Amino acid sequence: MRADFFRLMLAVATIMGSADATMAQDKTHIEIAGLGIGKKDPDSEFGQGLSMMRQPGLEVDVFFKLPGKTVLSIDNKKSAVVLSTADGKELPLEEMFDGNYRLQLNEEPGAGIVSLKTGLLPDKKTASLKLEGDFVFNVGADLKTADVELKLVKDSTVKFGPLDVTVSQVGDGYGDPYKQSFELSSKKSFEAIAKVEFLDAKGNVIESTGAGSGSFGFADEVTYSQSWQIASDAKAVKARISYFNKSESVKLPCKLEFGLGL
Repeated sequence: MRADFFRLMLAVATIMGSADATMAQDKTHIEIAGLGIGKKDPDSEFGQGLSMMRQPGLEVDVFFKLPGKTVLSIDNKKSAVVLSTADGKELPLEEMFDGNYRLQLNEEPGAGIVSLKTGLLPDKKTASLKLEGDFVFNVGADLKTADVELKLVKDSTVKFGPLDVTVSQVGDGYGDPYKQSFELSSKKSFEAIAKVEFLDAKGNVIESTGAGSGSFGFADEVTYSQSWQIASDAKAVKARISYFNKSESVKLPCKLEFGLGL
């Protein structure tokens, strides 16, 4: 009888533990993921670091998770966090390519890393740092799907979901089974595109893979690009585009204190 009771209690505890773990996975979460420190080379006229592998200053990686959301980008203008020592001395953030915050998304659509950097190192006696403020993310809403005929001819144009795109390059594939590669360019970011499939004339899905993305330009004069490879040498294919027709802002408060122990 007593053995049956303990087996029952163990089963209940296991179920409760699994439920707690599931609830924890469903909660919004933020934490420090990494910390890098580089000392400036006093003899360098170009401001290089003593370490050849790291720029001088301090870089912080912040992991976040927004369950049920598809994060498209970080709003560098609305996001505002302050990095400081525990006693309140602010360490000013440095400008990166398009703002003070660099976003790297995980395969999971609602999770990723925000990196930020300061060129000012804290005092040697500093025991801990603080990061306080708000990150603001653009998340996708109102998912739609559109089919378009895509001519794989350089300089051809097409309405690619929410974007006006130009076929900027067409070339050979980089290896089996891919027979050709192509690049699309647009004056707007491809961030709203959730998924793209390519279909042949009979409606069969063509095997494809992403072949990189990029952007160049400054301020409002930026051109964005996205490349694919497909297992077809057809000069025209159908593209089935799943995209977010709208985006919403989500504010994620940040109030973290950390040291070398993380």
